Amino acid sequence: MASISLFLCGVAVVLAIGTDDADNHHPTNEKICDSRFVPSKVDTSLFVGGEATAQAYKPNAPVKTHVCEESSSNGNNQLHKAAHWSFWRSDYKDNVPIFIKANLFSCNGGAAATRENEEVTMEVWQPRPDGTYSSIRPGIEEGDCRASVPIATTTTNSENDSLIDTNRIGTVEFETFAPGSIGILNGLVPPSSRDYPPYKPGAIHMFLNIDGYQPLLTQLSMSELNDWIPNKISKGRFKLANGKKSFNNKDSGIEIQSVTPTSRSGYNLAIEVEVNFFLVGNGKETNDTIEDIFCSHSLHRGRLSWIPSFFKEPISVCSAAHMDFYAL
Repeated sequence: MASISLFLCGVAVVLAIGTDDADNHHPTNEKICDSRFVPSKVDTSLFVGGEATAQAYKPNAPVKTHVCEESSSNGNNQLHKAAHWSFWRSDYKDNVPIFIKANLFSCNGGAAATRENEEVTMEVWQPRPDGTYSSIRPGIEEGDCRASVPIATTTTNSENDSLIDTNRIGTVEFETFAPGSIGILNGLVPPSSRDYPPYKPGAIHMFLNIDGYQPLLTQLSMSELNDWIPNKISKGRFKLANGKKSFNNKDSGIEIQSVTPTSRSGYNLAIEVEVNFFLVGNGKETNDTIEDIFCSHSLHRGRLSWIPSFFKEPISVCSAAHMDFYAL
């Protein structure tokens, strides 16, 4: 495997290039650090009609490095449900372990220093392998395919001339299992029910809210990962038949660097993924609450202002009272 060093917004990025049957044509987006491409505020509308939804976010996930455990499942169903096309999901008896390493970079020419002994985490959540989200109610199914993953922060060394070091905020690593494809109900269904087509690719959601930087909400789509894996290995498990990506990661502050199929005892397929995150500094510590970040309807007056929010923003945060009417 070869590597190429590129410079993005003053950040040196090492891009791993696979060989053999892997698709080697994954160009780096040279403008990904441009402020035009990184939202100044979390924009949950990016997910509406796309591959995923921010509705399933649940705050205060436990700190851990395993997002989905081996037993993560809706009831006794251990199958991985992945959609080959929008109106049909296939059942696989084997789940797919995923190992993710993320590099966090500043787009402002230098990483902001974090406070000493400050615990910095990245919130991660996703559908379970069967395509359902765990409950978004407080105290129920805590930590089931949800985690606050610790970030190993980097101390900037002013004497080090390496741009990749001086602009690196930190790194984060975690393990999980491939999410299942969610349906028209966005995977927010009770265990006794089921989701319905059209189906969307499973996605791993990530939220970064670090002092000194603008909040970043983004995701890894399984259909995008599938494009990096030789077809004879993935057998199209994660790719919808139309072959189109309804969510383009160039606008999301995240860039896939490598996706490598690997082996793990007891599994037919395992995947190692390396990604880069690019954050825009705001030069101050944030005092915004989670409601301030996610809930746009709270900024507007009117009795019906909650309606658009209910269909695109986290219900557990922005419309908690409405959960009493649904078995979520």
